This record gives sequence, structure tokens and C-alpha cells, in this order.
Amino acid sequence: MKSIKKALSLLCIMLMLISVLSACEKKQASNENAQQQQSEQQQVQEQKKVEIAFWEQDEANARQVLDNLIAEFQSQNPNITIKRTHFETEDLRKNFTSASLGTTGPDIVLGPNDNLGVFVPGNLVQPTEDIMGEDFFKNFDQVALAAAKYYGKQYMIPDRNGNELCLLYNKKLVPEAPKTFEELISISKKLQSEKKVQYGLAFNKVEPFFTVPFLGAFGGQVFDDVNSQSPKATLDTPAMLEWAKFLVKLQNDKIIPKEADYDVASNLFKEGKVAFLINGPWEFGTYVKAGMDLGICPIPSINGRYPAPYSAVKGYCISASVTDPDKKAAVKKFLEFVNSKDAQLKMVDAHKQLPTNIEALQDSKITSDPMIAAQKAQLEKCIPMPIITQMRAVWDAMKPVQQELFAGKIKPEDAPKKMQQKAEEGIKALGF
Repeated sequence: MKSIKKALSLLCIMLMLISVLSACEKKQASNENAQQQQSEQQQVQEQKKVEIAFWEQDEANARQVLDNLIAEFQSQNPNITIKRTHFETEDLRKNFTSASLGTTGPDIVLGPNDNLGVFVPGNLVQPTEDIMGEDFFKNFDQVALAAAKYYGKQYMIPDRNGNELCLLYNKKLVPEAPKTFEELISISKKLQSEKKVQYGLAFNKVEPFFTVPFLGAFGGQVFDDVNSQSPKATLDTPAMLEWAKFLVKLQNDKIIPKEADYDVASNLFKEGKVAFLINGPWEFGTYVKAGMDLGICPIPSINGRYPAPYSAVKGYCISASVTDPDKKAAVKKFLEFVNSKDAQLKMVDAHKQLPTNIEALQDSKITSDPMIAAQKAQLEKCIPMPIITQMRAVWDAMKPVQQELFAGKIKPEDAPKKMQQKAEEGIKALGF
């Protein structure tokens, strides 16, 4: 009997030991699984952490809005960090070019579209369609998109559209905007005869950027096809001859002053010595601040055809070095966020230019602002400024000949041929 009890006791002890050991094994296994899951989760989180280097050259007000947008984006996407760095215009272009040749360049650059004339030939940026997809661009203004293309590819995502020249008028002198240039000249002569102004119109006569809109009124353009691989300068044309005759006649008829650089023209307008001024939206606030009753409208038509000022955009480029799939996804997400309707409308508060998102363009915040609405009317008559490298040679060819024209040192009939020759020489010197 004793031996049976002893055996039962041993059996109980063994069962207890087995139970304890089994529980320990289960607990150990559970801990290992938890640790493994935690490790895997941490590893996944670490893999998805992305830091995006973002360079820009915006104004102070716009930078503040950008910082707010970045903070909002990061709160929604905690695994993505945006590091913003500011540069002035030329420094941005120069530093991005040099940094991109090494490994310290940014992933995203926000700047003017003429940067593309340097970035694309240098293979420093990549077509944005490759990362954003074609559908992304369906909600953008088509004119703005065209201004941000290079050789037909969308190398930039424009976030604002502007830089266009408009006709500004002093409402104290001219209550209603002229609808034609012939009407503008008639009003000018009347005001001059009444001794209310010295001249009717002023603009910067030094830089061809301020006179090239008139070339469009005569059907001319400075290149045959800016999207071709070898665009040709087209300055020696009948349209350019009409442009030259028109400018000289304005001066001979004393509608415009004999001499006027940017500051002289602007001051004549502020002082009430001219009724009309050709200038851009970057100065609208200056005239309003000076107490002027400012009117803004498109540059009026000449013989039924509207002048065509150049429009320019600012926008986002993606570095060619962005190849990692996680970084590509983060870049795409950030660019979708900052180009949404709400984000672009917030940026408008700072830069006072037209947004490019179609939903933002249709928002009452834009349509009810008279200064922005006036820009829209002019932008519809603008053409995108060529951003190819050869444009530098065209400006350099037009500027001295235009100055000779206003100084009476060259006849309008001789100006187109001389510009063409200079442009071809300049383009050749650039290596094209």
C-alpha cells in the first residue's frame, strides 16, 4: 500500500513539474513572439522614415506660409521630414547646379521656370510626370503647365502664374480703361493738351522684356519653335519691322518719353505725370500704398490684335537623384499636398499671384480680388516666356538695337536684320 502511495505522489510531482515547465515554455515563446513583432514593427517604421531636402527662393511672407504647410504635412505624415533651406534666386541656381554634381543636392527645388534652361540641359532634374503620374496634371491651368515645360516635357509643377506685364492706369486721370491702343493714344493726347500729364504712357525702354509684347500684336515671335531640338531665332521678320516702326512713332508723337528706364517710368506714373504705365503685379502694391487709385487691365489691342506679354511661372522641380522608391513616394505625397487647392490658396495670401490649381482659381477668394482678377484677364492674352538657354542670346541681341532705335541711331528698316545677326552669333557662342 505504501509503495502505491509513493508512486502516486511521484506521479503528482511529475505532472506538476511538467505543467510548470510547459507554462514557462509558453511564456517564453510568447515573449519571443512579442519581441520579434516589436522588432519587425520597428524595422518597418525605420525603413519608411524619409527625409526630404527642400530648397526654395521665396519671399519672406511665402516662406512663413511654407513652414506652416510643412508642419501640417509632417503632422499627417510623421515618417516624412521636410528640411527647408532658403536661397536667393542666383544662389539657388548656382548652388543646386554645383551640389547636384556631388551628393549634397536637394530632392525638391522651388523656383522660377527659367531655371529649367540650366537644370534640364545639365540633367539635374527629372520629368515630374515620371513620379506624379499624368492624372495629377489634369487639375492644373494649361497655360501655366505650358510655361513649365522644356522640350515638351513637364519638368516643373507650377504653383503660381504671373510675372506678366499689364496696363496700369491712374483712375483720377482716366476713369475707364481704354479698350484699344488707338483709344489710349487719343486719351493721352487729350490729357496732354489739357496740361494734365507730360506723356500718355511710360514703360521701361531699356529692357526688351517691356517692348516684346508689341511684337505679338504684329504676329511675331522670337523663335520658330521653342519645343524643337534646334529652335531658330526669328527676329528678321515683317512683324519685327512693324514693331520697330510702332515704337519709334510712339516716341516721335510724344506719347512716351524720350528716355525712361524702369525707375523713371515708375516714378512718372506715381507722380501723376503719365496716365498709363506698363508694369507687372510685383509693383501693384507699391502704387496702392502710394495712395493711387489704381486701375489694371490688359494692354489694349493694336489694329484689333492684342499684344502678347510673356508670362512666367514658379514651381517645383524634382532632382534627378531621387530614385529610391520610398523617397519617390514621399516626394509625390508632399508635392500633392502643397499643390492642393487649400495649400495654393494659403500661398496666394503671401505671393499675391494667381494659383495654378483649377479649383483654387475658381474659388471666390481669387475671383473677388480685383487685382488678381485683372491679372487673369491679361494672362489669357499672354504667351509663355521661352525658357530655353538660347533666349539669353535673343535678349542680348534685342536690347542694344532697341536702344539704338530709340536714340535714332538706326532706322526701323535696319533693326530686324541687325537683331537677327546678333542673335545667331549669340546662340552659336552658347554652343548651339
